Amino acid sequence: MMRKAALAIFALALAACGQPADDAQQAEGRRDTSSAPAVASLAISPNGAAGITTALPMNAAAVRAAAPHFTVEEVADQVEGDPFTAITLSLDGAEVFRIYPSPERTYVHAISTRSTQARGPAADVIGEARFAAAPPDQVTFCINEYVDGAPGFACSTAADGRFWRIYKLPEEYTEAAASFEEIDPDVLHDAMLAEMRWIAPR
Repeated sequence: MMRKAALAIFALALAACGQPADDAQQAEGRRDTSSAPAVASLAISPNGAAGITTALPMNAAAVRAAAPHFTVEEVADQVEGDPFTAITLSLDGAEVFRIYPSPERTYVHAISTRSTQARGPAADVIGEARFAAAPPDQVTFCINEYVDGAPGFACSTAADGRFWRIYKLPEEYTEAAASFEEIDPDVLHDAMLAEMRWIAPR
């Protein structure tokens, strides 16, 4: 590998000898760009998550091909006692995204994150962003949702929105309201972002 790299640099130097300075600089710029290391996508938004933008087949091979810079693993999961196989995307041993299957278990239905490494469309960070800072046009539809057994709520642009922010209410707020509209506005503003979720188009 080192020999190949040395030969490549040597060939570039020979080519540059007969070039004007501007051309040589342009060639060097192209070389720098092509050799830049690829990185995993940490973004999640209405357009997708982890670089995934479609309802892929729900298997590790398809996910690995679409998100090659993550460690991809199948894991056992369950929702309300209903078991299924989820797929995790990790970096350096830490889970960043979790993929959930469609009801028939054949396609990707949703991708969620609770990782501080992920970034939402407004540079949202889990555990840092509060509801008060959310773009108003992106949280026009909200419903109650429990977060790890504690009262919270989820917001999107509509009931069929592609991107959801899930907030946890302050710890002193122990009783869930009958509806989102009944939550005290001051309490809402202090709610902390606990999860972000993308729903795949079908």
